Amino acid sequence: MTWKKIIGQERVKNLLQKAIHENKIPHAYCFWGQEGIGKDALAIEFARVVNCRSPIRTGAGIEACENCHSCKSSHSLQHRNIHIIFSMPTGKSGDTKKDTVLEKLTEEQVEEYYEQIKLKSENPYHKIIMSNANQIRIASIRELKKRLVLTSSGEGRVCVIVSRADEMTTEAANAFLKTLEEPHENVTIIITTSRQDVILPTILSRCQQVRCEPLSDSDIAQALQDRNNVTQQEAILISAFAQGSYTRAVEFLGEAMQEMRENAIEFLRSMLKKKVYRVEVASHIEQLTKKHDRRETELILSMLLLWMRDVSNFSMTGKKDKIINIDKYDILQKFTVGYPNKDYFQAIEMLEKSINQLRKNVAPQLVLMRTVLDLRRLFLFSQNN
Repeated sequence: MTWKKIIGQERVKNLLQKAIHENKIPHAYCFWGQEGIGKDALAIEFARVVNCRSPIRTGAGIEACENCHSCKSSHSLQHRNIHIIFSMPTGKSGDTKKDTVLEKLTEEQVEEYYEQIKLKSENPYHKIIMSNANQIRIASIRELKKRLVLTSSGEGRVCVIVSRADEMTTEAANAFLKTLEEPHENVTIIITTSRQDVILPTILSRCQQVRCEPLSDSDIAQALQDRNNVTQQEAILISAFAQGSYTRAVEFLGEAMQEMRENAIEFLRSMLKKKVYRVEVASHIEQLTKKHDRRETELILSMLLLWMRDVSNFSMTGKKDKIINIDKYDILQKFTVGYPNKDYFQAIEMLEKSINQLRKNVAPQLVLMRTVLDLRRLFLFSQNN
């Protein structure tokens, strides 16, 4: 991997390269921001570059050479100077000081551990998840302290990456704080988190905090085309729902997004029929709710929200360049002609409210019925109809 393979995050990439180039590397970083935007990817590439034996310098930039022994070791995340800490299961002997974290695991858990490391090395956007593990325990921090004593005097720079640091137990966090308070020479600790607010303020105060921004829709769409063999139109559609997260976008790849959009458009057509609409609308709602899949219901509402935003943009500008559903341009154009001078902003607010209600566990049937009634009132019975 190189910096170029990290999606977006140009500001952070430049900041890290500048620190390496000028040899002004802090003892600790906190990379924070929402999930799926490349915080771990940035940390891993930083660790690779600072340990490269023959880094390539270009102006203010610096890249790993990809060919030296250090780079080859870091590709598989088996480098002696690169350590990744994440939530682990308790293990067969519980939290004791005797064995290493891996020695306390069953054979199956050890296999799962190495499989997760392999997946992370192949795809730095992979979210490491071990079965029955949702906490970073003190055993991992104790082991870290021992490793720092043993390895900090060797070649290169020791880089410790604590992935999802917000999952540390209170005991582990307090022990980790002591590690930060006693920095080792030639060691950089990087914690990554999407929940900065739950990390001890004393830990954060000892880290240089680096905010990682949500990814742009265009960056996500391009990554989906380059990495996931997705068509341009499908990539554009998926990126609109990803909310700045590449991993969230990837989760949608298994969904029949085009089919869902067709269902959303048909649902809209049904609810806006002036007469004989009830049976058809009831059938749509039954189909949407019979699986008890709130996520799918939210996706349909989000499709409608995206449609209304396209309609609003087109009605104001008459231009195509900001339309997400560009392949449905003819239908969208007919919609604006059929419902001229409507308050599309109000429709957008209605749909946003419906999505928020769904997230607050309001019954999907009630949310959908309320949405139907609100949109019918706006488009069919408002005074400017």
